Amino acid sequence: MSITEQLDLDILPDEAKREILVFYNSLLKKYKIEAKKELDEVDRFLNKYKLDLSSYKFDRDEIHER
Repeated sequence: MSITEQLDLDILPDEAKREILVFYNSLLKKYKIEAKKELDEVDRFLNKYKLDLSSYKFDRDEIHER
């Protein structure tokens, strides 16, 4: 299997999917890979509240004045 090949998790039962996620998270913890996790948390927050900030513009100096 090549590195770029995707795994089709949809064919697995839910229990197997959970086991793979647990294993994957343990690897992330073992090798201390967290940078993407922080971005994922922000994405989950924005998705949870359906916030689309793609067109939001601000001036950094203006923010500090508030």
